[in-house]
Amino acid sequence: MRSRGESKVMIFVAVVLGSFFLFVSPSYAYTGKVVDVTAGDLLTVSANGSSRKLRLYGVACPLFGQPFHEKALFMTKFLSLQKEVEITPVFKDNYGVENGLVRVDGSAGYLNYKLVTYGLAWVKPCGDKSRLCREWKKLEGLAQMSFVGLWAQPPAIAPWDWQKAQRMMILDRMKAADKKK
Repeated sequence: MRSRGESKVMIFVAVVLGSFFLFVSPSYAYTGKVVDVTAGDLLTVSANGSSRKLRLYGVACPLFGQPFHEKALFMTKFLSLQKEVEITPVFKDNYGVENGLVRVDGSAGYLNYKLVTYGLAWVKPCGDKSRLCREWKKLEGLAQMSFVGLWAQPPAIAPWDWQKAQRMMILDRMKAADKKK
């Protein structure tokens, strides 16, 4: 009979191995070199003689001012800065920033999922549209259950909720200042 810990490890390994093959489309993939890491989930990649911003598809790292922001930034730099990467573009967002899957040369798996596994990123809400998203949600759940990274210090507030709370605090301060006038 397997222990609970062994079962978690086996599930984790199965999810990780399964996620390797979910989103491979070599015809659209290209290679480049990471020349800057602006945030845990935002890289600058030099490819084909030009530099471009690239957001890690499907994940969101803590924002500046949030707990674990510096750790996510450090981990992304450690894993990718000045290294060759293979990028599989997924889409361009409303700001024209390419969102893609990033595989660091010589490393197994995507940088995107590694940050989720290390508890340094949330899986963005996706409404279970993609198999990849569902698999990464399972990894996020394992990180939560294991109290890894940002899940070690509850409450872990997702960046989109944290930004909304920050905006509300600013609005409240502005309203309070207007009442004093």
